[in-house]
Amino acid sequence: MATRRRRADPRHQLDELAAVRADASSAEARLKLATALQEGSGMVAAKAAAIVREQSLPGFDADLRAAFDRFLQDPVQTDPSCRAKLALLEALDFTESMDPAPFLRGVRYVQKEKAWGPPVDTATGVRARSALALARLRHPDHALLMAELLVDPEPPVREAAADALAHRGDPAGAPLLLLKLRSGDPEPPVLLACLSALLSLAPATGLALADQWLQGEDPGPRELGALALGESRREDALERLLAALERSALPRDRATIFRALALHRSERALAVLLRTIAAGPAADAKVALEALAPRAGESGLSQQVQDAASQSPDAGALQAALGRFPPPGR
Repeated sequence: MATRRRRADPRHQLDELAAVRADASSAEARLKLATALQEGSGMVAAKAAAIVREQSLPGFDADLRAAFDRFLQDPVQTDPSCRAKLALLEALDFTESMDPAPFLRGVRYVQKEKAWGPPVDTATGVRARSALALARLRHPDHALLMAELLVDPEPPVREAAADALAHRGDPAGAPLLLLKLRSGDPEPPVLLACLSALLSLAPATGLALADQWLQGEDPGPRELGALALGESRREDALERLLAALERSALPRDRATIFRALALHRSERALAVLLRTIAAGPAADAKVALEALAPRAGESGLSQQVQDAASQSPDAGALQAALGRFPPPGR
């Protein structure tokens, strides 16, 4: 009588993989990684793929592709939430696999799973990663595929499509982005991604549209125009931001421009923010500090901010906002 093969304990396999991470290039470690990819559960295969990606390990291309195909079979049972499929695609992309096949399957892959209310699509990350990978591969159908994803039901996928067009770097993708911007989207992050991508692929058109939004009456597009100009880090974009700052009187509008200046990351933009902290009204100084807060870990920035704040006539009012910028040595 035939005996059924006993399935490996996923907890034991995960513990083994945790140990493998310290020396993943050894022959024994590579064998364990290959076994995890070939036979492991979704959780185990995802962990193995993450190690391959983190350490850029060569020689696993075939195992990663085969594992991806394996988790397309009975996917809701074998890989709920698509954790393994996404990890496998990330590993293939980070190790610069030249085979477009898994990404072409992934870019249109949808996985509906039960949830409270209507079923939920858990494959948004799979489609997004595939879009970026096909841009890296410069696949000839990339623009056609991104046209589909720009109208995907899921906002993160639409955003990823814009990012992928920018990553591809082909100006031929600009008309798709302009059409999307003109037709609109209910999600501001999608519009911001499209405008940022348009600035990258067709700067003159992107600058004109961002400036138009920046000077408009609607605060939503005004904010998106400012942030896209800041993210572009272009000198001509900085000129438009500084002009907008000069004509902006409302605190909300000025706060948006300060955020955009912080995103620009140029020395000139930083100088404007530091000058505002040192000599501007307390309200402006506070929002300038808040705009720079996400960059607090940058080398030397805390000292520059502390020095500027010490010159402010309202230095006492800035102490709470300065909490994100500890003095050097603390």
